[in-house]
Amino acid sequence: MELGTEAQGLRASRRNVVRGAAWSVPVIAVATAAPAFAASPCDVNSYTLDWSGGTSASGLTSYTPPTNPAGSGVKVGTATVAPPSGSLGSVMTVTFSSRMIGSMVRASDNLTLSAEQNVGGLGLGPGLNVSHADGIPSGYANRQELSISFTREVTGLQFTITDIDALSGGWIDQIAVSGTRTGTPVATVQGTGATDNPWMPTVYGNRPNNASGGNVSVAFTAPIPANTPIVISFWNMTNGGDGNQRVFLSDMTFNAKGC
Repeated sequence: MELGTEAQGLRASRRNVVRGAAWSVPVIAVATAAPAFAASPCDVNSYTLDWSGGTSASGLTSYTPPTNPAGSGVKVGTATVAPPSGSLGSVMTVTFSSRMIGSMVRASDNLTLSAEQNVGGLGLGPGLNVSHADGIPSGYANRQELSISFTREVTGLQFTITDIDALSGGWIDQIAVSGTRTGTPVATVQGTGATDNPWMPTVYGNRPNNASGGNVSVAFTAPIPANTPIVISFWNMTNGGDGNQRVFLSDMTFNAKGC
């Protein structure tokens, strides 16, 4: 009886070992079969509004200026920015809406692309003209307001305003930008970019359009909601200005969901 009992115990132990071995294989198989996640059209992408309009890893920019840039009333230019190469996201539309306040008058090339191919010496190509006609009035009450809006929420918006300068008897550029942002001017530009402390040149001199001495780098530190504009205000400080007052906006970079 004792021998029989031992044999039964051995048979039972072998069954347990085999049963345990059989259950161990599926556990390993399950652990190694985790699926990969596919890219989503709604992933966050890095966009570049490139005034050169070229195709690059950051997509393709197409810009349509106003039909009559110098006319009265509100004038609108529209840029469409494709998502980065390989992204499943959709295009972003960026709207540039110009409104004149007081007696300020637009130049005929306002909201068109610059003839200069290296605005601000940035090496990025042309920029967007923001320009005033001869007989430039003075004071904040006479200004251009340029509203920039996006069809989806964006974060990390960055661009450079270039050619902030002054000409004796002509103009002294004054620039303010709304929103939660920083602004880093070069040494020959002063101010914070607020309406009561605008960016302006520290010395007289009509700088070349490809010079860097009138640059301010602008970086937004909070999200910009969809269809909620940031506003660039542009005016003249001196009395009885003559000449063609202008600044340029460089390429823009920002992040946004693809849908």
